[in-house]
Amino acid sequence: MKIAFAKIANNQIPFDIKRENLSFSGNLKRVNSDLVECKALISGNMSHNCDRCGEDIILSPKENLNLLISDGIYKDSEEKLEDVIEFFDGYIDLEEILSSEIEAFKSDYFYCKNCENL
Repeated sequence: MKIAFAKIANNQIPFDIKRENLSFSGNLKRVNSDLVECKALISGNMSHNCDRCGEDIILSPKENLNLLISDGIYKDSEEKLEDVIEFFDGYIDLEEILSSEIEAFKSDYFYCKNCENL
C-alpha cells in the first residue's frame, strides 16, 4: 500500500495492513513539508526457527512503532538520533516499512522451549 506524501495533511490518516497472521495498523500525520510521523502497532503471529536448534517456533510480536518518514534525504538540524525512513519517489510504502520492521524484529535471538534454559 503506497500513499503519496502530498495526500497526508495535518490530521491523522489511519491505515491497517494484514499480512498472513500479522497486523500493521496506526496513523500517519504530517509534521512539516518533508516529514510524516507514523505511530503504529505490529501484532499477531509469525513462524520462525529456533536460533539454537532450528525447531519451528511461533513468535507473537507486539511492537509499537514511532517513526519519522522523510520525503527525500532526512536533514536533522538538532543532531538527534531518531528512527527515520527515507523514501525518494514521493510515496510512503507501508508494505516496505512492515517488511523492514519484521526483519528487524526477527534479527534478535529467539529460542524454543527446549533451548531457552541451555
